[in-house]
Amino acid sequence: MPTTPQDLALAHSLAQRPPTDSSEAKEQEAGESDNLPNLCTLSLDELKQLDRDPEFFEDFIEEMSVVQYLNEELDSMMDQVEIISRENECKGIHLVELKRRLSDDFTALKNLGEKCDRLNKKYFKKSDEYAPQHIRELLQIAASNADGDCDRHVEHFLNGKTDVQTFLNTYQWSKKISTERKAKEERLGTQLSALERASI
Repeated sequence: MPTTPQDLALAHSLAQRPPTDSSEAKEQEAGESDNLPNLCTLSLDELKQLDRDPEFFEDFIEEMSVVQYLNEELDSMMDQVEIISRENECKGIHLVELKRRLSDDFTALKNLGEKCDRLNKKYFKKSDEYAPQHIRELLQIAASNADGDCDRHVEHFLNGKTDVQTFLNTYQWSKKISTERKAKEERLGTQLSALERASI
């Protein structure tokens, strides 16, 4: 029997083609038949009704396993969305409460800051008042005032405005105050000078 080049090429092509697995083909057909409706089981009248009646068509589609599966998945997703929505609502309420607390804490912190500023100003004022140099200046002023009182008592006595006993009492008291304040001012000045030398 003569063999042409075309016959040889066809034979070679058939030899290279992989054999068809009949079991895989059957499984594929079975899977497709599970997902698709079996129209062969319907009568001619049912097929015509399927074509004419939208409600019958929808019922037929709803009975398909793949549609039922999708409906179940859709219901599940809707339930999840509802759960997430409720959770978000609860978190929203919690977020509002957190914002309120944050506002209260901010107000309290602001009040504490203002109070701290007032206390700092008061502290610095007291620090200035009780600073050694300021106290020394106050002692100098007080001693000068006491000396002024002594001079005024002498002037009143010389002008005859006070008697001898009153003059002696008031003059001695003012002189004592002046002497004490001058002594304190001198001691404080000595201490400040010693501190300055020590810091150097």
